[in-house]
Amino acid sequence: MYRVMIVDDEPLILAGIASLLDWKEYGCEIAGKAANGQQALKLMEEQKPDIVITDIKMPGMDGIGFMKAVKERSWDDVSFILLTNLEEFSLARQALSLGAVEYLVKMELTEEKLANSLRLAMERRELKRKADAAGTAGTVSREEALKGYIEGLLAGDGGSMEDGTGGRDGEFDSFLREPVLAIVSFNYGYEGFSADFTKEDQKKVISFAENIIGQMVKGYFDHSCLVRRELNSLVLVVSTEGIEDYREQIRSLGEKILSVVKDYFEVSVSVAVSSKKESMGEFGALLYEAMSATNHYFYHSLDPVVFYSGECETSARHTGSFHIGFLKKDLSQAVALNDSARLEEILDQVASLLRENNPSRQQAVNACANLYFFLSSFFEDGEEPDFPYEVNIMEKLGRLGTLGQIIQWINWFKEAVSAILERRRDTRVDKIAEMVREYVMEHYKERITLGQAAEALNISQGYLSTAFKKQSGESFTSYVSAIKIEKAKELIAGHQYMMYEISDLLGFDTPFYFSKVFKKVTGMSPKEYEAQCLKQKKV
Repeated sequence: MYRVMIVDDEPLILAGIASLLDWKEYGCEIAGKAANGQQALKLMEEQKPDIVITDIKMPGMDGIGFMKAVKERSWDDVSFILLTNLEEFSLARQALSLGAVEYLVKMELTEEKLANSLRLAMERRELKRKADAAGTAGTVSREEALKGYIEGLLAGDGGSMEDGTGGRDGEFDSFLREPVLAIVSFNYGYEGFSADFTKEDQKKVISFAENIIGQMVKGYFDHSCLVRRELNSLVLVVSTEGIEDYREQIRSLGEKILSVVKDYFEVSVSVAVSSKKESMGEFGALLYEAMSATNHYFYHSLDPVVFYSGECETSARHTGSFHIGFLKKDLSQAVALNDSARLEEILDQVASLLRENNPSRQQAVNACANLYFFLSSFFEDGEEPDFPYEVNIMEKLGRLGTLGQIIQWINWFKEAVSAILERRRDTRVDKIAEMVREYVMEHYKERITLGQAAEALNISQGYLSTAFKKQSGESFTSYVSAIKIEKAKELIAGHQYMMYEISDLLGFDTPFYFSKVFKKVTGMSPKEYEAQCLKQKKV
């Protein structure tokens, strides 16, 4: 069970975060709460948390000072998640350079975002434990020690791991002089719903690719280290000391990686490269720049070998939120009317919103998933065999590596649903209109409402209303009134019932309401119609 401490000077934030998750579900427990860094330091000595969620700006000792104080005490096995406001971006960047796992904007904090950050913190914590275990397992090779050192930096332990032979991280700093960091991202994309590509398949690909790329790198740089980062990326650190044209060398290596991975595994990759730094002491900045370049490729995907530049800073700042919920009403109507042209317009609008805004990759994937689940709710499983029913939609959308591919998926999905609506347009609406007419003819003696008819026919009220009007040219209520009045005219012409009896026989609430509807439909009152019938009978 991971022990979690929450630090914030606002009581409502403390209480809100504590209640946001079912912590046991994630293998965690709340070990303590503190209002500032000084209180948290005292509490940490007692509780020894694994993960700390802390605000950046606090009285007394802020989050940055708190993190520095923790590192000074050599509590390197603690993973930090930072809470920020939108204007504190520079402080968040400083926190990342100190080894923070993630920063979360308070106003945008959701259960999902907190859970994702928590998982990342736990993964970093496990990497640290693994590194510590490796450090006590006896003498290891220099290559293994260097790899463990980089893994430790990625885990946020500050690079304090021993190399197994008594050397400290200073030796690695001298080994990786003037470092450059590159993130090699694997794009397990697909067109439409191809055969499943499981996590086991991903593990095999990245394992084989890691071995091949590791050998390739040695032909370009004398000193390097390659580390696996989850299932979709590798982190490469190289020493560029004495290499004047290191960018050309990295580009040449990157292009070769692209070619080899494509040829061997039919998987495309991107290589995002940081600028050169003086030492490994700037590892946080190296990682930040490479991640910014990765985001830049996600949005623009112009060159799969991306070097960090000022343009990448814009890509590093995502929109606070990205929602398409306001389009759901229009989507519902388009499906109800089987209006394929309108559906295509709306999905084109979604694609435009993705291009115009700056959503994170996860926000874009979530938008597509919400779109998929919303539209799939209109089609019963099996009712439309051409609808792409998919259990693992999130996993498959998650393989899309660029915004361009996500938009391609939207276009593919648009064509699939549009084809269904075109086919249904000339069949399903006619069928529903026929079912409505049959129901009204069977129940015209009762008080009929749209809700009752929809429930009886197992159709939503909105869909029944729009579909019937599209096919018949009149509303459901007008049609019911017309049928009832036609029956009323037959009864009046038979002269067997009083007007109040006819009103009751046809399910009207009151004779007055019956008279009102009758006049609206026929242009005359029931009495006037009766008189007309008597006159015609005498003639």
